[in-house]
Amino acid sequence: MVVQPLVVKLISFTCFVAFAVSFAVAFWVIIRVLCKTDCLVDKPEDQGLSWRERQARKRNRFDRYYVAEEFRSLRKAAAIAQTGCALSFGSLLLLGLLFGERASH
Repeated sequence: MVVQPLVVKLISFTCFVAFAVSFAVAFWVIIRVLCKTDCLVDKPEDQGLSWRERQARKRNRFDRYYVAEEFRSLRKAAAIAQTGCALSFGSLLLLGLLFGERASH
């Protein structure tokens, strides 16, 4: 059994915390955007339309997220959170490959 240095344990714990926080922020941004754009609910003016037309209107309401100025901060938060998730997860994988124990001895 190989004992890992304290530094490796601290770095891996930091990467895990960074991944958890980034994932939570990304999830929060998704929920916030879905709520602010009202793309999950049927609006009263959509009553009487076919299923396909209602879905197209919901998609159009969501598409505002990509261009509207009011969502600029959420777009930045989503980009930072997604980058943080990718980097911290990649760092955890790299640490596992470099310093992890082999399962088959």
